[in-house]
Amino acid sequence: MKYLITISILVLLVSCTPNETASGEEKSQHSSKDYFPNKASIDYAKNFSVSYHGNYKILKTKVDYGAADQDSDSVSWANAFSDVMVLVQKGTPVPELTGELSNAHIVEIPVSTIAGNADDAPTRFILLDETDKLVGLGHEAVYDSSLRQRFLNGELKAIGPSWHTGPNLEMLVALKPEVTLLTAASLTQAEGVENTRKLGLKAAPEFSWSETSYLGQLEWIKYDALFINAEDKATEVFNQIKSRCDSLVALVEPETDLPTAMWGMHSKSGNWTVRSNGAIAELLTAAGAINPFEDNEAAITKTLANGLSEGISMSDEIVLGRANEIDFIFSFQSATENWPTEKYMSAFPAYRNNNLYHHFQKFTDYGGYDWYQTAPMRPDLLLSDFISLFHPDVLPNHELYFMGKMEKVN
Repeated sequence: MKYLITISILVLLVSCTPNETASGEEKSQHSSKDYFPNKASIDYAKNFSVSYHGNYKILKTKVDYGAADQDSDSVSWANAFSDVMVLVQKGTPVPELTGELSNAHIVEIPVSTIAGNADDAPTRFILLDETDKLVGLGHEAVYDSSLRQRFLNGELKAIGPSWHTGPNLEMLVALKPEVTLLTAASLTQAEGVENTRKLGLKAAPEFSWSETSYLGQLEWIKYDALFINAEDKATEVFNQIKSRCDSLVALVEPETDLPTAMWGMHSKSGNWTVRSNGAIAELLTAAGAINPFEDNEAAITKTLANGLSEGISMSDEIVLGRANEIDFIFSFQSATENWPTEKYMSAFPAYRNNNLYHHFQKFTDYGGYDWYQTAPMRPDLLLSDFISLFHPDVLPNHELYFMGKMEKVN
């Protein structure tokens, strides 16, 4: 009851300007004019699409790829979320909301103020040269030094990190961003999008995490660009990074001696969390390695009420069955303190040869980790790290960007 009262009070605090109506002739004139000559082509992302209609864009998002080992409210998350937004050029009329648009959400564009709680939101707007539009990010421990300074100066506010169940609604009401990009990785987080909209604020769901390919994940920079009419810049950035990735993949294609690499972390409960599908799993093989747990039909992540995990669960027994062929282990963990016994781990060549790596090489003393900010939008950097480890003769002068050596403590 207290929560409902709070929502009601917040609704009263938000001023909403009703959309202006226009005659049929005026709407026809605007819809026949092309306000968006630089259009985005969505070629790799599977979970959002855009179409152009003169003075507005129809932006559709969906999650149609379920998550394994679901808990609590996420039991029904698979195939549960779809959304339609109509992005209308400012100063032009809103189209008639009928048919597939009957429940669409209207956002006037280009927006001039943005909040976003996705971990990689800062990198997207840095690449788009649009950080000046940011008024809120998930948390203050952002790795980028200029954005960190803006937090310290009071110019940026924390709206609640992506691993929380929902955004800080009071802060969003105070900021009144013209659009808020919110991570949606569970039904509870999807309700955060809905609750933000109930306040009269504009919110857009963000789930680049659900893409099964690294280029599909990267293409979500075009999604953000749709709200600021920056499709040309987003396409330029995407093509540059894709070109680097393609060149790196071509370098290792002649290689025939392929090591086996696993991306996994171990819990005290006795299970591994492993990347079998998704961008990271794909990058392992693209870099010239064999992922023994690769499975294109598997889920990408374990979905919890408050968001994402580092992969899907596998028992100690299943992983041990492939241990003798695993040459590299990459992990969310920086030390092996939660790992199985020395006897168990000695079955892994990766363990015996100390080919154990974590992705926290770049971090700050205040808790900012570049991995979360940069990796999803810079697959070329991660590819370079992998290739230099799997095939050192291919990139002999590469210095590891994300990867650091794990500490053996058990």
